[in-house]
Amino acid sequence: MDYQKIWDKTLSKGEEIKHSFSIGDRYIKFNLIVWGIISLPLLFAAGLGLLTFPIALFYYAFYMRVSNAYAFTNKRVLIHTGWLSTRSTSIDYSKITDVHVREPFFDKILTKTGDIAINTAGSGAIEVVLRHVEKPYEIKKLLDEMRD
Repeated sequence: MDYQKIWDKTLSKGEEIKHSFSIGDRYIKFNLIVWGIISLPLLFAAGLGLLTFPIALFYYAFYMRVSNAYAFTNKRVLIHTGWLSTRSTSIDYSKITDVHVREPFFDKILTKTGDIAINTAGSGAIEVVLRHVEKPYEIKKLLDEMRD
């Protein structure tokens, strides 16, 4: 998916996107399969499967991708969440204190995704989590390289 329209709103002069990504494809496909399996018996129970699977399809195939966009620029990390109502967060590389990778067992085995937690310094210190990203250790290495 192309997130350039989103990033064009937030990039400052001289800033450029080095890496842009979102929720992992395997995470989305796995959840669609699970909801397909759940919807099949519901199809025969008053036709509820006709309702549950399209909702899951919209949520995982469209909404999750559009509402979770992440990017590394030459200056900072950009996080865009939401679709109709949106929130944009940016973290300057100089403010990042720690970066942690979390790979829960089922995410690691079934979807090959993990979370990247970014901690910041300062009085309003926060933890930002990039959820369900593919190859989280490679993304962390890329972030570490961008910070140097």
